[in-house]
Amino acid sequence: MTDQAGEGRFQALLESAVQAYEKQPGTTLPDSGNSLAMQLQRCHSVDDIATLMQDQAQSFNDLRQRDRMFKSIKTTVSILSPIYSVASVGLVRRKVLIACFNL
Repeated sequence: MTDQAGEGRFQALLESAVQAYEKQPGTTLPDSGNSLAMQLQRCHSVDDIATLMQDQAQSFNDLRQRDRMFKSIKTTVSILSPIYSVASVGLVRRKVLIACFNL
């Protein structure tokens, strides 16, 4: 019984906060069902919010890991690109020399 009363108070507080936010000039909640604000609006308990926040934290952590991976790839490419350029110029020169002497 206490949980239902607590959930009711929580829902009322959340709805009040959303209404107060929307009354601010120039601010509206996004229509996207995937936005954090809309997801929070669908939460009915503290556990729902905790789960949502954990999911958001995990998504952010995944994004940071992907960002680190792309930075590593970019660094590797920036190192290999000049090496490839030098090697390809050397290959072209070699082919030209071979072609000249095979005439």
